[in-house]
Amino acid sequence: MFGSKLQETVNNVSGGHAAILMGFDGIPVDMYSKEPEPDIEIIGMEFSVILKEVRKAAEMLDSGTAEELMIKTEKLSTIIRVVTDEYFLALAVNPEGNIGKARYLLRILAPEFMKELT
Repeated sequence: MFGSKLQETVNNVSGGHAAILMGFDGIPVDMYSKEPEPDIEIIGMEFSVILKEVRKAAEMLDSGTAEELMIKTEKLSTIIRVVTDEYFLALAVNPEGNIGKARYLLRILAPEFMKELT
């Protein structure tokens, strides 16, 4: 169920490369990638550490729960959306890709996955 939705999401975003549903522990639940590079599993594992720190900082600042994070580099934009306290979605897109649509699709997909995970 997760894999087909991840594939659909990647394929519906201009410049989409890969998507992953991953636990904050760095263990992937499911993933889809059009190409072997970039390795979405490694991206997810590395960014899970960053996302944990962002969540802690948001709590310390009493600014509410962190819901979304985007990291844009020269070669890749990665949008991360929190699904539950234990899981997040990450979508890798070309920097010139449709970031707005990527964010929208993750916002729509997260509640669907939350229902399946709880």
